[in-house]
Amino acid sequence: MQLRELCVVGPGKEPARLRFEPGGNVVSGDSDTGKSYILRCIDFLLGAEGIDLREGIEEANGYEQAFLEFENEEHEFVTFVRQLSGGDVIVYKTQIAAIHGSGETIACHRHGKSTAPDITSVLLPFAGMAGEGKLRSSAEGKKQRLTVRLLHPLFLVDETSIIAQRSPILAEGGYDETARKRMFSYLLTGLDDSEVVAAESRKIVKVGAQAKLALIEELLRQVEERLKASTEAGPEERDSITERVDEAIQRLSTMVAEDREKQVRLQRERAEARDSLQHSETQIIALDEMLSRYRLLDDRYASDLKRLDFVSEGAHYFDALQDVHCPVCGQLMDVEHRHLLDGSENASTVYEAARAEAAKILGLRADLAAAAGALRDRRAEREGEKSAAISKISEINNTVDREIAPALENNSKQLDALIQRRLALQAMMLDQKNADGLRKRKSQLEDDIRRPAKTKKWAGVDSAAAYEFCREVEAVLAEWEWKGDGRVEFEEKSFDIKVDGKPRQSHGKGVRAILHAAFIVGLLRYSHTKEKPHPGFIVLDSPLTTLKKGKPSQGDELNDPGIEYAFWKSLTQLTPSLQIIVLENKEPPVEMLPGITYTLFAGEQAAVGERRGFLPPNPKE
Repeated sequence: MQLRELCVVGPGKEPARLRFEPGGNVVSGDSDTGKSYILRCIDFLLGAEGIDLREGIEEANGYEQAFLEFENEEHEFVTFVRQLSGGDVIVYKTQIAAIHGSGETIACHRHGKSTAPDITSVLLPFAGMAGEGKLRSSAEGKKQRLTVRLLHPLFLVDETSIIAQRSPILAEGGYDETARKRMFSYLLTGLDDSEVVAAESRKIVKVGAQAKLALIEELLRQVEERLKASTEAGPEERDSITERVDEAIQRLSTMVAEDREKQVRLQRERAEARDSLQHSETQIIALDEMLSRYRLLDDRYASDLKRLDFVSEGAHYFDALQDVHCPVCGQLMDVEHRHLLDGSENASTVYEAARAEAAKILGLRADLAAAAGALRDRRAEREGEKSAAISKISEINNTVDREIAPALENNSKQLDALIQRRLALQAMMLDQKNADGLRKRKSQLEDDIRRPAKTKKWAGVDSAAAYEFCREVEAVLAEWEWKGDGRVEFEEKSFDIKVDGKPRQSHGKGVRAILHAAFIVGLLRYSHTKEKPHPGFIVLDSPLTTLKKGKPSQGDELNDPGIEYAFWKSLTQLTPSLQIIVLENKEPPVEMLPGITYTLFAGEQAAVGERRGFLPPNPKE
């Protein structure tokens, strides 16, 4: 079962609605914005009596009714409706939006020997739980009914209870302590006390203890077989081997790190050599292109020289010609004759001009030859750089292939083998620890069987179920990045958990709140995994508010800020079959918002479009 909607209405008032979705739901904002009022409304609609939800709350003036909608795994709906002033509850087997007509009026809870329908008889079967379950309420075997009011501390946790030093299971005052302990046992095992009769006989007590003893002996046998099959002689020798393995792991880890560093350095040098090779090859191509152009220019100079030789030779022969009459005008072709010379003074002048031009070209050709020689020298330098780069790359490849890679592969294989050995040793040490605990529990059960009946106490918790529950709480703390081993044990004396050997009550209020929340979340996850009874959702009020960052103050111990971030992150990874609703002053990180259903109460400083609180403020007169 999951919570879907809370709605408060009144004539002429804007309805105050809040939707809840599967998975993680977070409502955050400043104090006095209505976060705790949400939990009070849920508690009130589930039968809390002696309160008026309008009393002392200005924003509640004018509101008259509250609605609470649930949905179960079969996608059926049930809605509870109650006047804010109190009284009986009206139940509808539909969603809030589909309510019409009159529903069934039921009592908040039964009185005396009444069998009339009440919230418990409607809600618990709707959630797949025993609507008429019985729990022992005294050491003599008297019983009372399992009710929503008895269950509610394990799924509705207010801001006062979450930091309290008492057990999350037990109520203040202790008048119903036995029933609450049996209620917790019912959630762990799925078995209530319907079949229990008052003043159990010694035989029944003995049979129960013998059954537990048989289970302990079977678990102990399996652990001892694993210890016997191990190749290590004993705990002391295992400790010594573990120490040597740790040292070898440290040494090999250092060698692997050094090999990887060498590999990275050589790869960097190889990249530099390749850059040099590419630069040299590019320069050689450019120089070859320039030399090719220089050769073409030299050929042009040679062609020009041949042309000038021809012109100078032609001028020489022109001077040697005899005077003749011009075929055009019939006059002698002398120096003044312009038909053929076209402005040239004489052949000797042409010859001198040709020689001068040839000398100029010869000078340019010499300069060209010098420039070509310089280019060929530069090309030879680039060829040298190219050869050096190729040699460097080949040398690095040989070093990596013949030295670094084999050493890295060999050291990595040895390191993997040592890590596996270390894990095996750790598993054996854990088996040894479990064996010691099981032997202790076995001894206690044997003492219980031998002890007279009058010293036998009831209200115990099944040890195997408690063990599995503690493992689930350990998983929650691991997700929340608890600093330490995070080893969780259930302490029957206080009916609470202790973590890493330290009772929850001995911590400061910030850590108490976190461990209380882990207890409640772990129980929800345990019930889901083991298919045990549970309402299916939880509401946590201010689990992080008292969690300190930095230096401790007022007796509270220092907490790692990573717990807060990991807590929000775990909500984004929650399976849709579970529902956790968090009411908190602190706001989750922005990157977590897409993974949760988030509502912000911005308070008096709310901007346009932002919600100020759960209940709209009364208009100013």
